Amino acid sequence: MNERRHFLSTSLALAAGTSLRPAWAASGYPERPIRLVVPYAPGGGSDVLGRVVARGLSERTGVSVVVENRGGAGGAIGLETVVRAQPDGYTLVLLSTSHASNGAVMQLSYDVVKDTRAIGLIASGPWLLVTSKQTGFTRLSDLIQAARKKPGSLNYASSGSGSSTHLATELFAQKAGISVAHVPYRSTGLALTDMMANRIQFMLASAASVTPYVRDGRLNALCVSTASRSALLPGIPTAQEAGVPGFAETLWHGLSAPAGTPDPVVRYLNTHLVEALREPSLRAQFAKEGLEPRSSSPEAFADLVAKDVASWAATVKAADIKV
Repeated sequence: MNERRHFLSTSLALAAGTSLRPAWAASGYPERPIRLVVPYAPGGGSDVLGRVVARGLSERTGVSVVVENRGGAGGAIGLETVVRAQPDGYTLVLLSTSHASNGAVMQLSYDVVKDTRAIGLIASGPWLLVTSKQTGFTRLSDLIQAARKKPGSLNYASSGSGSSTHLATELFAQKAGISVAHVPYRSTGLALTDMMANRIQFMLASAASVTPYVRDGRLNALCVSTASRSALLPGIPTAQEAGVPGFAETLWHGLSAPAGTPDPVVRYLNTHLVEALREPSLRAQFAKEGLEPRSSSPEAFADLVAKDVASWAATVKAADIKV
C-alpha cells in the first residue's frame, strides 16, 4: 500500500515534462466526434468528472467529445467495450482505481495493463466514509462500536463485487476488526437512495459523488480514506486519526484508449488534457467535487496502473478477501 501511495505522489512530478506542445501533430486527427466511455452509471462522481474532462478536451480539439455511460461490474463492463474498439483515438475511457483492482478478484476477458494505452492521469483524492443521518453516527468510533456490538448488522454499499470500493471497504473492516454485510450496486446514485432510506448504513464513496450531500447535511462524513487529510476537506479526519490504524487508500482517475492507439494520437490527447487540467474553471469544478487535478505523462500513468494492479493483487491475497 505504501508503495502505491508513494508512486502516485512521485509520478505526478513527471507531469512537468508534458507542458510543451510537441513539434509534430497527429495528421488529420481528430476529424469526427470522440467517444469517451464512462464505465459507470450517470449521476455519480465518475460521471461528473468525465463530463468536465470531455468539455475541456472538446474546447481544445475542436470536435465534440461525447460521454457514453456503460455501468456495471465495478467498471469492468464499460472497459471491455473500449478494449474491443478500434485503436484509432476515437474511443477513450475514464480509467479509475476500480479497473486496477478488478483483476485481483474477477475473471476478466482482458488485461487492463496490456489491453489499454495510457494517455494521462486526471485527478486523485480520497474516498469519504459516509453514513446516513438516521444511523446517528457522527464519529467513526460510533460506527465501529455498533458493528462490534452486533456483527453483520450494518450494511455497506459498493460499486460492484470486486470493485475498488468493495475491496477497500473489506480492508477497512479488517483493520477496524468489524464484520459488516456487503451490498453491491450498479451505481452510486442507487446506493445513495437506499442510504437515505437507511437500508444501507455506510459506504466508501468518491468525494465527487457525496460531498454535496455532506455539505447540505443529508449525510455524515466520518473520515477520509487517504493517509493525510484532504486539502479540499480539511475538517474531516483520516481513518487513522479516527481510530483505524493502517488503513490508507487513494482514489485516482485517468484517461486511456485501446492498446495499439498510435503514439502521435496519444501525445496529442495528452497535451490537450494537461492544458485542460490547468484551466482555472476546471480546477474550481474539481474542487467542488473534492478532487485535485493531477496531470502526468502517458508513461507515468501507465506505470501507476501497472503498479496499482500488482498492489491490489497482493492486498487481496494477504488479506484473504473473497468475492
